Amino acid sequence: MNRLRAHPYLVLWLTAVWVGLWGTVTPANVLGGLAVAVVLVGSLPLNEVESQGIVRPLGVLRFVAFFAKDLVRASLQVAVLVVRPRRRLRQAVIAVDVRGESDRLLTLLANAISLTPGTLTLEVDRPRSILYVHALDVGDDPNGVERLRADILRVERLAVLAIGSARARDELAAQLHEQTEVPQ
Repeated sequence: MNRLRAHPYLVLWLTAVWVGLWGTVTPANVLGGLAVAVVLVGSLPLNEVESQGIVRPLGVLRFVAFFAKDLVRASLQVAVLVVRPRRRLRQAVIAVDVRGESDRLLTLLANAISLTPGTLTLEVDRPRSILYVHALDVGDDPNGVERLRADILRVERLAVLAIGSARARDELAAQLHEQTEVPQ
């Protein structure tokens, strides 16, 4: 019973999903969904999840806008690779060190990379916070790999600003400050 009191929104959500899956709102569907939700929440252990930062709406909007733009750009690049006369693709697998302090941040970053045409997250090394990413084509430019790494770090920066913890945001700010300092 304690679990039910601790997770009332989960019970409501599961009930709504149940009713949605049945497709009609009837008293029987609502009561059936409520019964299933109560049984599930009451009988299955739910692990407590530590708060890993807050969601910042403006940061999320920036992330979504950048991701949408990047999605269109990458889709066009892959389409051009498919339809133009064949040239040898320069594929690459790169390791990218990221601020992987939270599973939520790593998951968002890995999924954003994999959802972008032409790139795929191959592995997430959680203890060392390294993403291994395959790129379909890094181009003929000798700096293509570094350009891809910079693109991934830009997505990471936007993800940190959207859902990162205060510590991750502070680390990002310090890193950006170091990069902008003029050497004396």
